[in-house]
Parts: sequence; structure tokens; C-alpha cells
Amino acid sequence: MTDLSQARVLPLSGSMRTPLTWLFVLTALPLLVVLAALAVTLPLLIAGNAKAPLPALALLAPVLLVAVTAWVWRSLSRAGVRVDGGELVVNTGLGRKRVPLSRLRAAGLRVVDLGERTELRPWLRLWGTGLPGFRAGWYRLRNGEKAVCLLLDRQRVSYLRSDDGLSLLLSLERPDDLRALITASAR
Repeated sequence: MTDLSQARVLPLSGSMRTPLTWLFVLTALPLLVVLAALAVTLPLLIAGNAKAPLPALALLAPVLLVAVTAWVWRSLSRAGVRVDGGELVVNTGLGRKRVPLSRLRAAGLRVVDLGERTELRPWLRLWGTGLPGFRAGWYRLRNGEKAVCLLLDRQRVSYLRSDDGLSLLLSLERPDDLRALITASAR
């Protein structure tokens, strides 16, 4: 029998390498542009040929960009799935969704390929994070369902629904572990 009172992390399939690389690229390019603009305007300010607000904005932009990037990086690093106290806890980085295992349908957990099951693809981000190779948060699926997604791998996605109609799309390394926990909670 499985002990549902102890916290258990369900490892994710897929890699964070691609999303973190894109985050770096999407941060580095604007940062280089802002720093180049600062390099041009700072000598003009020193020479007295530029107005003060422009360099002040140029100094503030890199700080804001680095702060937002650090926040997104932190969100990505916190994303994960665990079972704790009889609940499935999905941490998307921007928030958590807790679903009692007893409300999940054991027979309803299916492993799908989003390349083949296009109706289950996340279509509209309602609240969350999206980078190439990473989607996390609340999404509207192509079939109209509202879902909590945590996706790194699109070929092996665990698709399940709670009794109240909430859909979950999770990139789990071992979906059978979750299936066993759901079955144990039904006893």
C-alpha cells in the first residue's frame, strides 16, 4: 500500500536546457542594445549635449531587464509536480494548483503525444509562462478545455481530468507512479 501522507516528488520528463537558453538569448540581446545606447548617451551627458532623463532611463532599463529575467529564472526553477498529503500539487512557477487525488480519475490518466492529439495542445495562455520548450500555467486548450499545464516534453504528456472538469497536462517522467497513487487514494 502506498503512503499518501508523505510528500513525493514526481520527476518531470524533458529538459530545462532549451527554455533556459532561450531566456538567456531573449535577455542578452536587449541588454546589449540598452548598454550600447547607454555607451552612446553617457559621453553626450558628460559633455552637456544630452538631457538627463534619457541616460536615467538607459540606466534603469538594464536593471529592470535583469530583475525580470531573474524572476522568470526563479519561476522556471520552482516548477514541478509532487504529491503531498493526498493532493497532487502542480507548481507552475507563478502559482500552485492543488487537486485532491480522490478527485482524479485513475482510468482517465492517459499518456498522449501532442503532435498527434492536436485538440489537447495549449492554445491560449491565460496565466503562466511560455518559452520554447516550456509551458506552465493556466491555458485554454484547442478543444476549449481549461487546463493547468506543465510541459517540457510534448511527445509523452500525462493528460488527466478531475471530477470537477479541470484538465491537467503534465510532462511526467513516470506517469505510472501517479496512476498508482491515484488508485491508492481511491481505496
